[in-house]
Amino acid sequence: MYFIDVQGTLISDSDKSPINGACELIDTLNSKLIPYVIITNNTKIKSDEFLQTLRDKGLAIKDGAYLDPFCVLNEIISPCNVALFGAKEFVQTMQDIGYTQDLKDPKAILIASWDKFSFDDFALINELALKGVKIIAMHETSIYKKNGRLYPGVGAIANMISYSTGAKFSSVGKPSLGFYIAALELLKQQNAKAEFKDITIISDDATGDLYGAKELNMSTALVLSGKIDKSSTANLNRDKIDNIYDDVSKIWEILR
Repeated sequence: MYFIDVQGTLISDSDKSPINGACELIDTLNSKLIPYVIITNNTKIKSDEFLQTLRDKGLAIKDGAYLDPFCVLNEIISPCNVALFGAKEFVQTMQDIGYTQDLKDPKAILIASWDKFSFDDFALINELALKGVKIIAMHETSIYKKNGRLYPGVGAIANMISYSTGAKFSSVGKPSLGFYIAALELLKQQNAKAEFKDITIISDDATGDLYGAKELNMSTALVLSGKIDKSSTANLNRDKIDNIYDDVSKIWEILR
């Protein structure tokens, strides 16, 4: 059984095209009736729209096998006034699903990926946090890759804010326990006996995805097709990574 990341694992960070072996892997899982859930920290496009985008690229993801932070956000905070920090697409999507941007008196601070954060943004987040406004990271990605550059991910930013203010934060997406439990529930619809120990998680993000999954007794597979390449593996915690592959084509070859 598999949990499979998207960005850098199934689709390229650069041009968003399917990575070598990605379409074949999904086709093989479908044909062999192997349970899987696509787990992504997408925070820019509505869940149904992003899933359709992936399908349009040739990734034949079956119904009931997709999860992103928007799918579980209501379990943490229902639509209300919030301070939204992230890309314009994130802010617009949050407003489209019922949340209201409020930078003066929000119920919560929500942080998503963005490569345009300024220190003024961080200052405002700090000021709101010090007033007691709760901090919610849309996920805890360690590194955000865009146009070949590596930016601090949401997890890195949330931990920075926590360090600077002393305020704790909660997380919606990977690698939060709630997100992985929601993904497991989807997997149980395919195999009622599914448990974390039965799952291999495939991702390009060791810190933001795999380490937390390993603590839940999942098997972990790192692919070097996204954030991390062969030249930047020195700082990996190898005790928490069971296998390393160039890309998902190696896993497809094992399964076919």
